[in-house]
Amino acid sequence: MIIKASYQGVVELNIVNWDAIDNLGEKITEVRDSQKIYTNDIIEIQQVVDFGRVTERSHRILIIFNCNRDLDNLGEKIVL
Repeated sequence: MIIKASYQGVVELNIVNWDAIDNLGEKITEVRDSQKIYTNDIIEIQQVVDFGRVTERSHRILIIFNCNRDLDNLGEKIVL
């Protein structure tokens, strides 16, 4: 029997120096990969909401993601 678990989560990304960001896609990918708890977790970005500048140099972004997990085949636990 295959038992799946799914949940949705959010991460708020505060970029202190917006002018120093070369590739925003790489930062979002890093955030996505950091949400994995087990190696077989599948994290999909649902939506990226740009709140814009908070101060003159900082920027705020909200990343909404979905996680799918096969409870019969978790994989190794990721230890940071």
